Amino acid sequence: MKSLAEYIIQKRENAGLSITGLANKTNIKLEILEDIESGKELFLSVTQRQQIARVLKVSPKELKEYERSYEFQEISDDVIENLKTQILNHKTDLRCPLCGEPLVTRIAKMYDLDDNLVLQPKAHCVKCVFQIKD
Repeated sequence: MKSLAEYIIQKRENAGLSITGLANKTNIKLEILEDIESGKELFLSVTQRQQIARVLKVSPKELKEYERSYEFQEISDDVIENLKTQILNHKTDLRCPLCGEPLVTRIAKMYDLDDNLVLQPKAHCVKCVFQIKD
């Protein structure tokens, strides 16, 4: 079975669209579509699924079949906080607490209402659904 990325790329190319053209027609940011087509994003929001399906002329249900299936596993807050601390300390060889595969990490720079810089650790697994977004 094809991956979500492969399926979307094939349907997009069959429709004669570039990734930029798909972004314009779906009103989804180019960066998000690049993450989907590179395999970084394994799931779509309901809105994204509907927008992509409409433009590629497939059903949202068909598109969902290519998304990664998963079972929910709860991870303790201590593990998450430890990972966040390590990300903020620029540790780069972190592993996913669900499957043990490498984590892709980054530090987002944001500003609070008082215009103070806030560093926000972010991570996602290269293989499973694990993410640190907040």
